[in-house]
Amino acid sequence: MRSSTSVLAVSLVILAAALTRLLPHWPNFTPILAMALVGGVYAGSKKIGYVIPLAAMLVSDLLLGVVFDWSYTFHSTAPWVYGSMIAITAIGRLFATSKPWQTVMFGGTIAGILFFLVTNAGVWFSGTMYPHTAEGLAQAYIAGLAFYRDSGNYLLNGVVSTWVFSAGMLMVLALLDKRRQHVPA
Repeated sequence: MRSSTSVLAVSLVILAAALTRLLPHWPNFTPILAMALVGGVYAGSKKIGYVIPLAAMLVSDLLLGVVFDWSYTFHSTAPWVYGSMIAITAIGRLFATSKPWQTVMFGGTIAGILFFLVTNAGVWFSGTMYPHTAEGLAQAYIAGLAFYRDSGNYLLNGVVSTWVFSAGMLMVLALLDKRRQHVPA
C-alpha cells in the first residue's frame, strides 16, 4: 500500500468513481481506466490491487444492467474490457513509486491507448461488424477515432478521462493520507 492509505480508503474512492458511470457522460469518458491505474499504484498486495478495481467495475456493470439494460453487463467485449483493466492495473504497479503527475500523464496516456487498442481489437475479433482481416481491424480502429458532435472520440475521451479521474482519485487519497498522518494516535 502506498504510504499509510488504507485498503478501505482506496476501495471507497474507487467504488465512488465506479458509481459515476451511472451518470450521463460522453462516450468512453468514464473512470474505469483510472480505477485500474490507481488500484495498481496504491495496492501493496498484488492481489488486492487487481481485486478492488475489478470488483468496483463488476458492481457498476451490474448496476448499469439493473438501471438501464443487461447489455451493459453481458456483452461480447466484456472479456476485452476486463482484460485491459488487468493490464492497466499492472501498469499502475509500475508507477507506484512515481510522482502523481507522472502517474496521471504517462500512466494515464498509456492506459487510454492500451484500452483503445485492446477493446477495439475485441470489437473486431468478437463481432460481425468488421471483416476478420487486417483491413477490418483497421476499420475498427478508424471507427473508434471518429469524432462525435460535441463529445470527442473514444481514444481522446479515454485518455483525457483517465487523466481527470486518476488526478482526482490521487488527490483525494493523498489528502486522506495526509489527514491520517496528522491524527494523534
